[in-house]
Amino acid sequence: EVVQTASYSAAMAIVRGVTAALYVRSRTGHGQRVETSLLQTITPYDHSDWLMWQMMIKDPDGYPYDPWASRGPFPAGYLAARTKDGRWIQLANIVDRLFHSMVHHLGMDYIYEDTRLSAAPVLLDEDRDLLQGLMLGRVRERTLDEWMDVFVNRTADVAAEPFMTSQEGMDHPQVIYNGHVCDVEDPSLGTTRQLGPLVAMSDTAGHPRGPAPTPGQHTDEILRDANGTPPARGRPSRALPGRPLEGVTVLDLGTVIAGPLGCSMVGELGARVIHVESPTGEYHRRVRYGLAVNRTLAGAEGLCVDLKTTEGQEIVHKLVARADILLHSMRPGAPERTGVEYERLSSINPRLVYVYAAGYGSSGPHSHRPSMHPIPGAVCGGVVTQMGRDGLPPPHQELSLDEIRDLSISLMKANDGSTDMNSSMALSAAMVMGLYARERTGRGQYIESSMLGANAYANADDFYSHEGKPPRRMPDPKGYGLDALYRLYRASDGWVFLACPFDDEWQALCEAVGRPDLLSDPRFADRESRLANDEALSQELGAVLAGRDALEWEALLTSVDVACVKVEDRGMFHFHDEDEHIRANGFTTEVEHGRWGRFWRYSPLVRFSGMEGKAGPGILKGQHTRPILSDLGYDDGAIADLRTNGIVDWDTP
Repeated sequence: EVVQTASYSAAMAIVRGVTAALYVRSRTGHGQRVETSLLQTITPYDHSDWLMWQMMIKDPDGYPYDPWASRGPFPAGYLAARTKDGRWIQLANIVDRLFHSMVHHLGMDYIYEDTRLSAAPVLLDEDRDLLQGLMLGRVRERTLDEWMDVFVNRTADVAAEPFMTSQEGMDHPQVIYNGHVCDVEDPSLGTTRQLGPLVAMSDTAGHPRGPAPTPGQHTDEILRDANGTPPARGRPSRALPGRPLEGVTVLDLGTVIAGPLGCSMVGELGARVIHVESPTGEYHRRVRYGLAVNRTLAGAEGLCVDLKTTEGQEIVHKLVARADILLHSMRPGAPERTGVEYERLSSINPRLVYVYAAGYGSSGPHSHRPSMHPIPGAVCGGVVTQMGRDGLPPPHQELSLDEIRDLSISLMKANDGSTDMNSSMALSAAMVMGLYARERTGRGQYIESSMLGANAYANADDFYSHEGKPPRRMPDPKGYGLDALYRLYRASDGWVFLACPFDDEWQALCEAVGRPDLLSDPRFADRESRLANDEALSQELGAVLAGRDALEWEALLTSVDVACVKVEDRGMFHFHDEDEHIRANGFTTEVEHGRWGRFWRYSPLVRFSGMEGKAGPGILKGQHTRPILSDLGYDDGAIADLRTNGIVDWDTP
């Protein structure tokens, strides 16, 4: 994983946790410790695999899933394809209406006449391979610009973007329009292009505060302030609540992953989250056995209501009057059609924190376009980076259709499952920041976060530019790592990952593995020399590390403060079931689901010294519809009529 998702996720968790702690302090006067870890905050990137492993291992006869086998019928709309001019485009259209629009604009409506493809987009493996082969052949009949003219300028309902580097992504018209990059004058580097604010807030807008400081630039100022008279602070006025956001209600109108998962992470802080979905049900209920909702909707309550009806909108408006936060992910125009536009809801509840989970944005040149999971990955540079050095052949190189297919599979693997999750983390931070701003101002406001902006932040190590900027570091062609001291190595019984970037660690490594001679080897005398002779150093270390078991290396090297870890290659279940650190820190919590029974889920990502988090399972469709409606004043007869008329619905455990 070259995109630094662990660091990004931990940063967003700390923003969420510290802001929640400030919110509590403003209400009670109590401060407290806030804690998380890189290991714990990486868990949102897995929304179903660990649960699948649990079910397969604990009840292999009762659960019809083999993690190593075919996933069965699965949508065919995610595809990386090469164009006529040798460039690559990401198609991302697994939702039915987007898929059919893509097929039409590719000029491939004939596929529905083939009995093997008539059920598209959801197809078995062999039929999906057939269709994607036809699509790869079709895409290479036109240039990238010709295809993008179809998908953008003609306002087709198709999710598609070229694969870009981060430097190219900074020039995407919507990235510029949204202010995701801005110019900052640096005293040493001159004009730099840097990341803009993470989210846009209508009343309490963020802005760049200048260039990075030089080492010790503000030491005297800080010491002078520290020696002054501290500000007067009153004694705590109230007891701490049981949970940070106890008493806060969030209405989640998001779909698929980003919005619901962001709300789930706010729910872990103690907020009551009500997930509102249509009578047809959340998209993820229909794929991979519906297990993904056990993370994306963890701990929520479920309300199933048709927002295209007047009665359905009235139900949501009654909830808005009581709510603190509302999130939705509808494209421009849809909120007005469903009665949830900001102007209407803020008139119902002026204290409402209204969060738009955008793909591209609420306005701007691409705001009308759909954005699914792989789109920001293609735009923001993570995919091209994870393909590694020389991962894609030059545009002029001729490729057979089989070679294109192989590279397409590699690109889809490189465009990993992180982009939706990256977006959810920015959304969770946005919601808590909006809540704290309301605590300070007394007013709600409109907040907007985009998938492009969130994933620009996840690629922050390259989402900036200035004259003389070094290129982004790329992994080797086989994907082992960035260099000899930051990569995977084979041990005698498996694999380890070694992370040893600093000189003192390099010295400790050589002494610990019994190779002090490497310290005097001129090829490895300093960092520059080691990088210049990277292949030779990889061979030297590879020969050493192959001589012991992975756990032996992990124990030995970590004892001298060199980062080294055994790679878990048996599946998600084993690590979380067996690792002592997981158990000692309570990183998992047992919950019970109405359909899947008891299982372990990841515990809340942020811990507080004086309060608890909240963990729960996913929910069935509309599982809490009846009690929610009853609480709003609907009697049993009215609820029955609403269900009979298709305005509300629910599944039975």
